Amino acid sequence: MFSALRRQVTNTARRRTAHAARWSSTSTASLASSPSPLWRNLRLLAGASTIATVSYYLGALYPPEFAHLLSPRTAPPPIRPDDPAALIHIAELEEELNHLPLLEAHRARPDKDEWYEARPYLNLPEERRVNSLTAGTLKGPGKLAVPPLVRSRHDASENWIFIHVGRALCGHEGVIHGGLLATLLDESLARVALLNLPEKVGVTANLNINYKAPTLAHQFIVIKVKLVEAQGRKARVSGTVEDMAGNVLVEASALFIQPRYAKLLNSTAVRHMLGEPSQSKEPLTSGTVAPVPVKLPGGAQTLVDSKNP
Repeated sequence: MFSALRRQVTNTARRRTAHAARWSSTSTASLASSPSPLWRNLRLLAGASTIATVSYYLGALYPPEFAHLLSPRTAPPPIRPDDPAALIHIAELEEELNHLPLLEAHRARPDKDEWYEARPYLNLPEERRVNSLTAGTLKGPGKLAVPPLVRSRHDASENWIFIHVGRALCGHEGVIHGGLLATLLDESLARVALLNLPEKVGVTANLNINYKAPTLAHQFIVIKVKLVEAQGRKARVSGTVEDMAGNVLVEASALFIQPRYAKLLNSTAVRHMLGEPSQSKEPLTSGTVAPVPVKLPGGAQTLVDSKNP
């Protein structure tokens, strides 16, 4: 009897020992296979550090546009007009202007014979430029360095105006001042409106502007203007400011009214100043037929031939 009892106790003890051994081995394997909290944290920290380092270097090599807005790069001061470097700077911009892909494509359009080219600021006498904001005060390196180039329909229904805006025209660093864009739009819209008024003289009755995106400095922009309606002494026009990639930066519309005393003014001088062609439809200051003289600082001149720029 005692022998049977001992065997039962012994078997029970062996089963418990075997069970304990199995549980112990399973727990040890489970602990060995799952990392400790410290190890997991170290792996997460290493991964985050790697991602941050790669992102930093990629951002430094290829910074997104908003990074320039938040932290603008330092730009050199504008060149003085009497500095010999200004001659080189303006000549380079004039060369770049005449080789803009958008301008070259416009010159090659199927309807190119319906358009003419003009450089209106070149027709403004020197004695009148002192009283002009865009043709006088804002003229020069770092500002409006080269005279705007206008592509205009002969029926005065549409204009494309190519302008270079420099770094000295900024509000926020690296971004052209909204007021400067309003000024350029006012003059560009006015050119189409005035050419559709009886006496070619008018004043801005209202100007509505919607800013769509920042206009970055030191680039060429194109202001596209269309005639909406012309009735008697009123002309309505609309337009956009776009970069060379076709992104719309500003939208605008305006109403221009011819004053009642306009008949007393010399509209021939206004037509000449705007660069309106003669009745023969030949360009007045040509970018398509003859070279255009562009005055440089110091009195020097360069000839720009749009056929062989």
